[in-house]
Amino acid sequence: MYFKTSRYTIKIHTYRLVYNGGGVTLNVKDQKRLWIYSFIGIITTSVVLAFARLSYGTILPFMREGLQITYKEAGLLGTVTSFGYLSMVVTAGLLSAKWGGKKTILLGISLVTVGFIGVALSPYYWITLWFMLLLGIGTAFTYTPLISLLVTWFPKQKGLVIGLTTSGVGIGILLTGLMVPYISRLYPVVGWRISWGLFALVGGIVVFCIYLFIKNPPSITSSETTELQTRPKDIYKNKDVINVSLIYGLIGVAYIVQMLFVMSFMIESEISMTQAGQLIALNGILSIFGGPLWGFISDKLGRKQSLIATMTITFASMTLPLFFPTLLGFTVHIVVLSCTLTGLFTLIQASTMDQVKPIDMPLAFSYATFYFAAGQFIGPFIAGWLIDDFGGFSSAFLFSTICLGLGLLLTFKVKRGRVQTFSKSNLTTEVN
Repeated sequence: MYFKTSRYTIKIHTYRLVYNGGGVTLNVKDQKRLWIYSFIGIITTSVVLAFARLSYGTILPFMREGLQITYKEAGLLGTVTSFGYLSMVVTAGLLSAKWGGKKTILLGISLVTVGFIGVALSPYYWITLWFMLLLGIGTAFTYTPLISLLVTWFPKQKGLVIGLTTSGVGIGILLTGLMVPYISRLYPVVGWRISWGLFALVGGIVVFCIYLFIKNPPSITSSETTELQTRPKDIYKNKDVINVSLIYGLIGVAYIVQMLFVMSFMIESEISMTQAGQLIALNGILSIFGGPLWGFISDKLGRKQSLIATMTITFASMTLPLFFPTLLGFTVHIVVLSCTLTGLFTLIQASTMDQVKPIDMPLAFSYATFYFAAGQFIGPFIAGWLIDDFGGFSSAFLFSTICLGLGLLLTFKVKRGRVQTFSKSNLTTEVN
């Protein structure tokens, strides 16, 4: 390209900028799309996982007092949210395959936003119960279709994309830990309602962003669809998918036990509440980076090798409080776990979709997520029973360690991912 002036002729060379992630080159347009979609994935995950599900433990002390409910009733609120997620996660995959990811995600995040508003304004416990159920249902219709949509757009960078998206969990937990206590101190009576209301505001912004910027990935032409489409029951019977799903379920058990009881375990081990709280905050900060880091590593080194490495490190870190229930032991435990656990989610989610064709990813991922949700559902019951009747918190963490050990053994059976590419001749234009 040349520009002429009265005295000089200036020659400008034009270059095509590329991003080489996972061994594939993206042009400028695709690179821009990857980062925009990943950012929206981060804020969406913050809303549906951190705010809608994991923030409940932080808000609970203030919410319980405001609604004047017992601990048993408070526990039921958390249970119905998990039940809503568990009961609809497979349906979400089926609906995503039929409707398209964007419509399903918009439905899910809208339900979550309505749930936030309902909980914030609810005057009675039984009404709150229904809106907490709605939070779980909305999360199911959002998260699995979101991940499926992103990895269908970027099949060669699925580790990086999932890692970036799951980092939203750590960001959301960190924001919740800072915001909820502060607001509750400013407004002791209605602070918890304001917190849910702010979650609703962020949810509304996310709905707006998804509607404007997210598009369904290029659709496969009708001549190829019949050849590529797999029947749902064949996916459910796929031994490779079942193996990865079992690993995901075992991770779900260990994860929820860790999240619910590590704080109490530390306090029982004579660690001060201040120090325990600081370690939990550190967990939120470090977990932001674990997902993207391990996702990037897996795209470079291979999914199976990275998965085995993270499972081994996570398993080892879970044993530390059993042998060293001290401040140093818990510190190393939380630091290591924070750096690997979100990465483990990234890798197991990517591995699930490595086992199937791109068109089957939503259904395979929702099926695997059902196992994860089931693990989260039964984990607290088993752990609570062990804590009350069989040796306290050590027995619960031993149970989690055994689950991770079984998951590690199954990891060696994970098949390497199939090559997943989109041929331009087989694709139509992107769909709004």
